[in-house]
Amino acid sequence: MSERTQHRSASRLLLALLAAACAAPLAAAGADGANDDDTLFDLSLDQLRNVKVLTATKTATPLYATPAVVTLVTADDIARYGYQTLAEALSHVAGFVESDDRLNHNFGVRGINAGAQSASRAIKILLDGQPIAFRSTQQQLTGLEFIPLNMVERIEIVRGPVSVLYGADALLGAINVITRRDGSEQRLGLAHEWSGGGRSADLLSASGSVQLGATEGAPAPYWLAWGLQAAKADRSGLALPRISPDYQRYAALSPARVDDADPRSLYLRGGWRGASDELQASAFWQRQDSDNVYANLNPLLRPPSHVVLEQGFVHLEASHRFNEWHTLRASLNYGEGEPGSGDIVRTGAADYYLLRDFGYQAVDGSAEWLWQPGPQTSLLLGADLLRDRETLESFRRHSLVDGSNFQLSQPGEKTLRNTGLYAQWQFPLVGKWQAILGGRQDRHSVYGTQESLRAGVVGTLPGDWGLKVLGGTAFQAPSAELLYRTAVQPGDVKGNPNLAPQKSRTLELQLSTPSHPHWNGALTVYHTKVSELVTLEQEFFNLVARNSSDSKVNGVELELRYQRDWLNAYANLSRANGSRGLNRYTLAPLAQRSDGELFPTNSANAGASASLMGQKLLLSLDNRYVGRRPAATSNVLLANQAYHLASYVDTTLGARWSINARSSLRLQVRDLWNSRYVDPGVGGIDYPSLGRRYGVQYEYRY
Repeated sequence: MSERTQHRSASRLLLALLAAACAAPLAAAGADGANDDDTLFDLSLDQLRNVKVLTATKTATPLYATPAVVTLVTADDIARYGYQTLAEALSHVAGFVESDDRLNHNFGVRGINAGAQSASRAIKILLDGQPIAFRSTQQQLTGLEFIPLNMVERIEIVRGPVSVLYGADALLGAINVITRRDGSEQRLGLAHEWSGGGRSADLLSASGSVQLGATEGAPAPYWLAWGLQAAKADRSGLALPRISPDYQRYAALSPARVDDADPRSLYLRGGWRGASDELQASAFWQRQDSDNVYANLNPLLRPPSHVVLEQGFVHLEASHRFNEWHTLRASLNYGEGEPGSGDIVRTGAADYYLLRDFGYQAVDGSAEWLWQPGPQTSLLLGADLLRDRETLESFRRHSLVDGSNFQLSQPGEKTLRNTGLYAQWQFPLVGKWQAILGGRQDRHSVYGTQESLRAGVVGTLPGDWGLKVLGGTAFQAPSAELLYRTAVQPGDVKGNPNLAPQKSRTLELQLSTPSHPHWNGALTVYHTKVSELVTLEQEFFNLVARNSSDSKVNGVELELRYQRDWLNAYANLSRANGSRGLNRYTLAPLAQRSDGELFPTNSANAGASASLMGQKLLLSLDNRYVGRRPAATSNVLLANQAYHLASYVDTTLGARWSINARSSLRLQVRDLWNSRYVDPGVGGIDYPSLGRRYGVQYEYRY
């Protein structure tokens, strides 16, 4: 049986399971109403405004008073609009613009993109406070290989520099995915999606939490939360966009006949809580298992290259509260990652392919002391240590004739060490005003000493308008890949041991509306400068990462929410006016990108949902607008002219029916208008989108 036939058989099996799962609860639907414990509208706008967020300061601070520009995506938002991946949820946030190379999701933020295949290197993504980046490359896997979103309580999104607390790589912001741990509900989800050309995707997700040891009149001291996800996707048949500079060269190979993915993830988290102590432990594993048709040095090969990356971590943390003022926290983490079985790099040769060897084993720990003498006063002192043993990327040539392996490049190892010390002081000023000051110093074994700062004032103006005035610096460290990589093919990237960290400086001002039961809004203006900007530059037959120029962005973001009775809506608008300095490593006029690359000047998102029939039926419409984007510099040079990717609107239409108190069924159409938008690529091609897709999702709670 062929791989394609196996995949379709699995799809039919999943559909049969879905139908069977629907049948049982439907039989008992007559006596049950909508689930009162899981209403989509259980957070009012005033409650949302007062949600205590952790990511921006590591102290529980109400959203409206947090000294940072923070957006929340709640479990309600995820359920309302049917988001299936972290990337899908982030793509609807102000200031974030996604590109998808059909292997990884890559986000640019506020006018700056780290590169067409960077997989969101310029932001720091955390899972319950723990970084998820594949350390060797700093790429972050945010698609179906991430945790199931039905175990997420909320996503805290901080735009702006936060290296003071999190060190390297929080250049443009930080995202903390916070999972559910209270309650005793278990969730099972099944989904199937299909579109033209035989493309399809199947998804199984499950999560839940358990409380143990409860006694009468006292909460349970022990808790356990879990989540797992598995998917199969067939993305074959996508045609190469005609705007690609090398379209004529690759047209005969398009569309791709095989393009499959088989991602997996598992997350376990548990703990014990006492009167003054708390212990937590967690374990995370994810597997990216995907054909790499487009984001490859040799695209559109038959068969294509195949990427298998596995990584995970084990995390321990403890806290002790001495009294109302003093708390001590400590954590220890071990993580590792490497290519898995089946990882293959194809070059177009008929008699061999390449095998990659690389990975990391990292240990890091931290200790923090928190002093809180009052509700608006706190002092946080912390230290963290990192030891990262990197296995540098090397290649073997595997013969298809006799099965032998020939070493093309010599393996090597590097041990990277970092020590970070940081302090943060929050204190009241006068009236309803308070301030924050913070600083951090990192000492790294490769790129030396880096310093990060932050300062801000938060308060209330007459009429209860909120005002935040913020400033800070951050840095992004070069990955082991960009520092030490060995190239074995023409056109490949080779390392630059002299690469310096990128640094950002940001000033922000946010004005927010007074508290209102039905609507709220926030207007943010900002200025960001990134110095030592890293770009890939041609050096003979290969590409080398260099600190080529600086970039400046002046921008504005408007965020609105509305909620009344049966109607819930949101909208955000972003404008980023960017400029880039002279590229110091080339004289080519087309390589001088004064208006930047990859990021649009304008972007917007808007969605609305209506709850009908006593909340048994929820209709939703979610829209994403991305303005025209400058193509990647490497493609501009190949085209021998500057060009832009067209603007587009991506609309998702959904209907969610609560079958009974425990189960629901959702029908969904993604890319309703079949826009078939194009994402910016490199290597002579731009990336196609999936087009209109139809989906059905079933969830059962018990």
